[in-house]
Amino acid sequence: MPAPFRSCSDSLAGAASLVVAVRRPPRIARDRASVLFLASCVRVFSALLCADPACAVSTQDYPTRPITLVSPAAAGGSNEVVKSVIFDRLATALGVPIVMESRGGAGGAIGASIAAKAAPDGYTLLIAGASVMATNPATRKDLPYDAIRDFTPIVVMIDAAAFLVAHQSVPARNAREFVDWLRARPGRTNYGSYGPGSSNFLGYELFKQVTGTDVVHVPYRGSAPLLAALLAGEVQSAVEYYPTMRAHVDTGTIRVLGVASPKRSRLLPDVPTLAEQGFPVEAGGVIMLVAPAGLPAPIADRLNAEMNAVLAMPEVRRRMAEIGYEVVGGSRTEAERRVVSEIERWKRLVQDIRYQPD
Repeated sequence: MPAPFRSCSDSLAGAASLVVAVRRPPRIARDRASVLFLASCVRVFSALLCADPACAVSTQDYPTRPITLVSPAAAGGSNEVVKSVIFDRLATALGVPIVMESRGGAGGAIGASIAAKAAPDGYTLLIAGASVMATNPATRKDLPYDAIRDFTPIVVMIDAAAFLVAHQSVPARNAREFVDWLRARPGRTNYGSYGPGSSNFLGYELFKQVTGTDVVHVPYRGSAPLLAALLAGEVQSAVEYYPTMRAHVDTGTIRVLGVASPKRSRLLPDVPTLAEQGFPVEAGGVIMLVAPAGLPAPIADRLNAEMNAVLAMPEVRRRMAEIGYEVVGGSRTEAERRVVSEIERWKRLVQDIRYQPD
């Protein structure tokens, strides 16, 4: 049995030497049991890092300064809503400001990479949507981060329904009419997404395969620039989440043609799902809170508890429901399992559409 670590730095060095043995396990992404085992190891190492009294002091005092919340999308998108409704309340509970830093691009990979490389001290957190935690890992071999190895999942915050939407100039009132319109214009219309491998990219590619249509892809750096392009008519359609486009749906500038999720939305109960219209397409996603790998367990537990308290607030649940999000919450273990299941789900979709990354 090794001697106890003498300081916080010794704890880090000792734990790092142990992590080396499991840092690159063979074919980890293909083995669910191995992935969950690795996640359990990370929790053990996180606890080991703070077994020393010097470390305990720092975790007991946490937080003592502002927290940076990395948003892996351009400023002005749906994450701004999540910040104002959820994280402003979390900041009040923690007693320190939470400052959002938008780092969009590459389907969320740029912001995720920045967060992954930050110190695991609880002062850098990441809003991790479906693109970051599921579709990028399911489609890209060149990612600058590993969704399993490089993060500590804190909590599943939100389930988000996706919608097939079109610019008001498109003469279609539902998905069936839209498909007829697209088939008459092969290769002459555009759709936008957050980039290759992102959730709305894969959702639209599945829609193209199911409908046998030819639509040109145009990538953007997040929901805000995609919305601007859709409003300007640079792209005629997209698979998108409701908070970004709600005001424009209300005015008729953007038209919702179908729900790309298993069930109808409570916000738009008269809009049928794509499956109801003959096109079995599901592209909804999850939004999680994660931190860099190696976050001490006491800090991770504190964040999980405070976030669950915020998510349980009636006002938060009401506001999230109004904009089209379903609040989830739950334990850190449940968040870890959700990461694994989401990656597996999107991998199956990738196989279904025979998508080959560039």
